[in-house]
Amino acid sequence: MTDTTAAPEALGAHLGRHRVANGTRWVNAAWALPIGILTSWLGLWALLQDGDDGSAGGGQGLGAALGLGLCGLGIGLTQAARALRGGGGEYFDVHEHGLVHGNARGPKGSWRWSQVAAITVPTRRDSVGAFAHRFGNDYRCILTLADGTRVRIDGLATSAPALGNAVIDHCPDARLLTGEEWTRKAGGWLLLGAALCVGGIIAMVDYISGHPDGEKVTVDAGGHTAHESVQGVDDTTIMLLGLGMVACGITAVACLSLFVHGRTRRAR
Repeated sequence: MTDTTAAPEALGAHLGRHRVANGTRWVNAAWALPIGILTSWLGLWALLQDGDDGSAGGGQGLGAALGLGLCGLGIGLTQAARALRGGGGEYFDVHEHGLVHGNARGPKGSWRWSQVAAITVPTRRDSVGAFAHRFGNDYRCILTLADGTRVRIDGLATSAPALGNAVIDHCPDARLLTGEEWTRKAGGWLLLGAALCVGGIIAMVDYISGHPDGEKVTVDAGGHTAHESVQGVDDTTIMLLGLGMVACGITAVACLSLFVHGRTRRAR
């Protein structure tokens, strides 16, 4: 069985170092987490206050606040986790016979080129915005080792494309993938997922339209008639259903896009 690590000194001559801007991840987490926590708290506060005045329509603002809060929390926690894993002074060292990943405390892992079984470099889009560049998503290279270990290189590494090309050049026997191969095999499942999402949207819309606001009439023992407005669907339920419809819509579009993309790549 192939060793999962190799001593850095046994990897031959040092060819170059690519430092990782790990501090950028901390900055990203520093603004994303407060936004996520604040908007989530506001959304929960509004949820507790919802319905006190009987007003309708607050569900939309509540849904937006909770959605923004969840996005902020997701981004912040992901960036913080990657920053913690990388550590201060994170770097990749290219050697004649392998790759070293380390930080200011020393090497975290080192591998011979022969241990790299597959290299996944997602297809680069023509337009990459500053937002993607900020999170290192303008470039990504995933190394899959023989034992299943995955090593991630992203755009926050100095000269990341050059680092990825160096790995590819030193690993001629490794499978070169784009990460999109699965879309060619999952075409039917993607269509089924899109159909289920559309069906879910229709069901939620039907539920809301099937429970309109009404009026309850009661007559007491003295013959007095009382009219009471009855809300068909409360604001909290509308908010949750709205979030569900948004999620289903995004998922349906994503499934259809992946299906079309897979069919297009197959046809080439």
